[in-house]
Amino acid sequence: MSRDLRHPHPEPSTCRQIGALSARPLGRVYRVVATLAALFLLQASRGPDSFAAWPDHPDSLVILHTNDIHAHLLPFDDSKGAVVGGAAARAALIERMRVPSRRSLLLDAGDVFQGTPLYNFFRGVPDYRSMTLMRYDAGALGNHELDDGPSAWLRTRSEAAFPILSANVFVAGDSAWAKGLAHVQVGVRRGARWIGGAPVPDDASLRYLATPYVVREVGGVKIAILGLTTSEIVSIVSRARNHGVAVSDPIQVASALVPELRAKADLVIALTHVGVEVDRALASRVPGIDLIVGGHSHTFLWQPVFVSHRDPNGARSTPIVQAGRWGERVGRVVLAIGPGGIGGLTGALIPVRPGDGEDRQVATMLQPFRNSIATAMDKPVFRSPAPVSMSGLGRGETPLGDFVADVILETSRADLAIMNSGGIRAPLPQGPVTVGDIYTVLPFDNTIVTVPMKGWQVRELLDFIAVRLGKRGFAQVSGVQFVIRRGRAAEIRVGGTILESDRVYRVATIDFLYGGGDGYTMFEKAGSAEDTGIFTRDAAIDFLRKHPGYEFKKRGRIRWEGSFPTRDLLHFSR
Repeated sequence: MSRDLRHPHPEPSTCRQIGALSARPLGRVYRVVATLAALFLLQASRGPDSFAAWPDHPDSLVILHTNDIHAHLLPFDDSKGAVVGGAAARAALIERMRVPSRRSLLLDAGDVFQGTPLYNFFRGVPDYRSMTLMRYDAGALGNHELDDGPSAWLRTRSEAAFPILSANVFVAGDSAWAKGLAHVQVGVRRGARWIGGAPVPDDASLRYLATPYVVREVGGVKIAILGLTTSEIVSIVSRARNHGVAVSDPIQVASALVPELRAKADLVIALTHVGVEVDRALASRVPGIDLIVGGHSHTFLWQPVFVSHRDPNGARSTPIVQAGRWGERVGRVVLAIGPGGIGGLTGALIPVRPGDGEDRQVATMLQPFRNSIATAMDKPVFRSPAPVSMSGLGRGETPLGDFVADVILETSRADLAIMNSGGIRAPLPQGPVTVGDIYTVLPFDNTIVTVPMKGWQVRELLDFIAVRLGKRGFAQVSGVQFVIRRGRAAEIRVGGTILESDRVYRVATIDFLYGGGDGYTMFEKAGSAEDTGIFTRDAAIDFLRKHPGYEFKKRGRIRWEGSFPTRDLLHFSR
């Protein structure tokens, strides 16, 4: 689930200072006094599909941005059935929006990897190659870049001819593959935790996994770009594959580094993969950031969101932008820079439509990758009479969630099955459902495992799920029914009979959750797991072939009583 801020509160019509820009001289010529001009307010009245008016000034700074592409390199159908996205169409749009006489930057806020069969087979190589052809200036390190572990990412990174940034993700200095990586500063590593949650000892040697920041000079303007990654990687990446990886709080790290960057640059941009709510906290707590280009929460910010903060020079505000997910849109922010300083800021999300044209070089590069998997991925496995939505996975039981849990239960022949909602990544289309569609719904290399658990341990497991309603880690289930009452599981039935505390049940799940992913530490504590060795997506393909009449519907497995914790939904990211 992602939060879609389609109607953010408009800013007051009065002029405002933006970030710390107004306190800094810009290069040798310009004195920067940043104000929120009427140009931004003009954009607020235009539809999201329109090209926003921007300052037609030869010294404008154009910032184009993307985030959470998730290996969507080929066009796909959006929720309305329109064909959108694809790297070749994105490249053509970016080239149309670039103006040679104007300063420009092209940035990506992370999670380039994972989400379609192209990642499953080629592990990010065509993703970074396409971005290199588009001439990206920098990218943030997303959590899914670590799905195969740091050493695998470091190998694939060689395909990217642009820096990939994170100032708060580190690796153990004695790791075999850490040679040549930069040492971490003492102030930056404070409070660092290993993947899994254990604190990093003060005397442990740490190195940056990625470049922490870069300073670029664009048309005489020095621009610092600081990369930040969500601290949630402590529990949302594979612990087994990320041994020796550590993370610090992104806000604490920014507080330590932004003053240093202000001394080196005229503008400071935070390129973040932390989610829009953490971006808000970053903007309010760390003065000196001129713009936050974000990702991770898959939020469509149709207009920049301004967050006020105070610094020694008075009240300021920092704009936050984010461009949704999967490359459906390219964000564009324009700062008008003139002799009087920053004269205005506009922002818009521009649709990526293959019908408007595709870049031939990117399309040619991708074609062999597509051709090599087309025969296998295009095979039909099921026919769906209606689209199956992925919405609501964090808010309760859903038809798509019940299906995946049913797959796990039947494959494992267990008593009950548990599947984390965050592992279900895409909807199913109406009509023919192909192998590639199932790979896109279940893209992770997770295998189905079974664990023996006593009834009281099952109750604790379901209590944990109940607490996660509306938050990261909520689960979909099969073989069990229960009511969420006052944050706990009640009226629990397994296979239609009341749960017995001392009975041993076979509980099926995926290896990611058994290893503690999303906070599910209770599986490993219960005992050893029996790994089927079957990928969840392969089991789903076999299940649909065996059950051509399967009906996607909610089956009344999870009910809740009382008020729904809607505030917690703001923190459920992907």
